[in-house]
Amino acid sequence: MSALGSIRAVRTLVEYADALSDAANAQDFEAYDEALKGIIQVGAAASREQADAALGRIRPLVETLPLSLAAGLARVAANLCLYGSDINVLVPVFVERACVAMDNTFVFNMSWDQLIGRPWPQPAREQAAIPDMRRFVDVACSRGVDKRQAVEIAEAWAFAGAWVQPVLFLAQYQQVRAALPQRERLTEVVGVARHLFEQAHFLHGLLHVLDDEPLIVLHRQTGRGFRLRLTGVADHRQLHTLLAGLLIGPESPGGLPGRRPADSELVAATTGEVLDLDEPITGTIILNDAAGEWVWNGIPAGIATVDGVRVVVIDPPTVERTWKTARIYPYLEPRIEFEGELASHEAATWLSRCAPPKRVD
Repeated sequence: MSALGSIRAVRTLVEYADALSDAANAQDFEAYDEALKGIIQVGAAASREQADAALGRIRPLVETLPLSLAAGLARVAANLCLYGSDINVLVPVFVERACVAMDNTFVFNMSWDQLIGRPWPQPAREQAAIPDMRRFVDVACSRGVDKRQAVEIAEAWAFAGAWVQPVLFLAQYQQVRAALPQRERLTEVVGVARHLFEQAHFLHGLLHVLDDEPLIVLHRQTGRGFRLRLTGVADHRQLHTLLAGLLIGPESPGGLPGRRPADSELVAATTGEVLDLDEPITGTIILNDAAGEWVWNGIPAGIATVDGVRVVVIDPPTVERTWKTARIYPYLEPRIEFEGELASHEAATWLSRCAPPKRVD
């Protein structure tokens, strides 16, 4: 091992963070990249105190460096947040910079339309974005736009996805969603940006995930009903799997008749390493809302409420539905709590307010 390699091996996370800060201040990009690699190398094994100290040194860089230079650091810092004492420590910075990047992406598209004409270029990553960035800056400057402003707008277009990514990653953890800053602003800009790049598309869905949400589930055939509480379920396919696993079979809290999903399907739909199964999941139930509409494409936040409570009705499958993606987000931990069975008269009252299925095939 070389002398340089030996030195590198004994450096602590904080030392790498200090080296990163020094390199950024000196605009020594080679040293910056080496320090960032060092943070990646030792970050997961560092103590909580080391992680906290390193994040304190990294924060000013994440806040102030150009979007292009700090994009890689943002990804690394987001992972490092998992090892510190406060997972939310950099979330306000990530949200602010992601919002600014998305806002400037909209400005880029409008300016490109005015200066160059449609179609807008599709967002590209890193080196692939450089030709369109240069073209935009050259044309904008020729029309009197300040070069620094033009570069900032072009970098936002090229790196907006990279800055949404840390928010997307960390918001899969419930404690981050519970304290997410600027949620209204973030939801608004992501609602537009989701049509432009995939990180915003997935963050849009994550921002609508329900946590600690009451859910009434009724079983039309038996007239039974249950009070549940929903957290972290990303879409209706995952909801189908988890409800069937919780309520069907003699060993389940619900004890309903029917075929329970396989254990492998339930593991994949919760926290298993496999998100996409080799063999597709075959649905064992049909879910309808109180209006009799299928609960199928969409997310639990879209389920209609009755007196402020979301209600679904389990009906027997009338059509075979299959899907291979057990869950969308790898770090989002779903939970459906069984709070108890409704009294028979209460279940009957809820069912009387629910329309029969409008579609059976």
